[in-house]
Amino acid sequence: MFNVKLNKFLYLIAFASYFLVCEARAKLFKADEFYLDNGLRVIVNENHKAPIAKLMLWYKVGSMDEPVGKGGLAHLLEHLMFRGTSKVSGSGLNEIMLENGIENNAFTNRDFTVYHALCDISRLELVMALEADRMSNLQITDEAFSGEQKIVYQERQQRVENNSQSRFSEEVSKILWLGTPYEHPVSGTLEEIKTLTKEDAVNFYKNYYTPSNAVLVISGDINADQMKKLTEKYYGKIENKNVSKRESFTFQNKENGSILIKKQMPHIESRKISISYIIPSVLENPKAAFALNLFSGYLGQSGNSYFQKNLVQKNKVLMAGSDLSVSSRGSGVFAVFALPLDNQDDKSCIELLEKSISEAFKSLTQERLEKEKQKTLSGLVYIDDNPEDSAYIIGELASLGLSLNQIENYADNIEAVTLEDIKTALMNMLKSSKKVIAVLAPKEAKGNE
Repeated sequence: MFNVKLNKFLYLIAFASYFLVCEARAKLFKADEFYLDNGLRVIVNENHKAPIAKLMLWYKVGSMDEPVGKGGLAHLLEHLMFRGTSKVSGSGLNEIMLENGIENNAFTNRDFTVYHALCDISRLELVMALEADRMSNLQITDEAFSGEQKIVYQERQQRVENNSQSRFSEEVSKILWLGTPYEHPVSGTLEEIKTLTKEDAVNFYKNYYTPSNAVLVISGDINADQMKKLTEKYYGKIENKNVSKRESFTFQNKENGSILIKKQMPHIESRKISISYIIPSVLENPKAAFALNLFSGYLGQSGNSYFQKNLVQKNKVLMAGSDLSVSSRGSGVFAVFALPLDNQDDKSCIELLEKSISEAFKSLTQERLEKEKQKTLSGLVYIDDNPEDSAYIIGELASLGLSLNQIENYADNIEAVTLEDIKTALMNMLKSSKKVIAVLAPKEAKGNE
């Protein structure tokens, strides 16, 4: 699956956006960490509430690492990783997983490619063996390559080409990230997918699928000492390869101001207006990332948000919200959106959204900020209850390069955010950020698209 995070993890996105920059009083996961001699980073999180385990193997490579003109290669290789090794041929891996009641899947995005499995604790060693096998012994046959190439081509057609909303979102993203490794779609274009070769996939595998470019996270009813022995048994003998130079970037905006994109497209039920700003990621400016994440929560991420109380409930728009993504190797995004009233023109709705961002900050008192902090922190109580949740958050943040101490010591950074931090981050965003305003409306007449 390209650019997909499982539904059960969607509510964790806000949590996974934070990381720590200072010492803290309490650890969130109480996980253990060690490295194998070949460079594989292993993080073990014990959770004895149920006899299950979650294994996630995060490769630090995504669509942003693809050679020019080879869009979709990372996603295609993800598919090929299920098509056989020198030890387990064809679809044998999936068959073994199914026979043993193991839920397994994978996803690709701009920054990472991730393989994950949820199993009964008695099957964990089997999962480790299978995952280690395809890290080093993948075999890409002509038949497998041709078959998966057709599948990813069809996925692109169904999910993007035949979906007006997806096509428009992709166009907006390209304009927002123009000139950076993020401007290309994770799935690649149809033309790019058709021209990919087996040699491309083999080289990509050899260049990036190696222990030192991966993070292995195991969470559940396990013992850290036992996991160290098992990871050494199955992964310790895998030879490490020199990793190709990985892409990274800090967005440099040469022109302040906004870009407006408006389209009418078929199969769109109602108008939607969004405003997207490029902001610092957690790797670029952690203080700003923390501040904007809390502000986004206050602004439009709940039924009790500023947008809900001041725009929706007062019948100024049909719906409004905010979103933020800062857990990335590149820069992050802050976005607001609204569904206008039927008699409301685009310009007035855009002005209302922009004005409401500033007015929301003015309404954010110290008391309200503390409530927003507590709302965020209260959700942390339940994160470690589910090994899937903890494995996902640990894996994503560790793959960005955060230390285990930074991941564990989480709450102090939320508590440390001040109104002045939010003001500074917000002023920088509004004055210095590249901004894309997007208006998508139903197609009214033939030829208007």
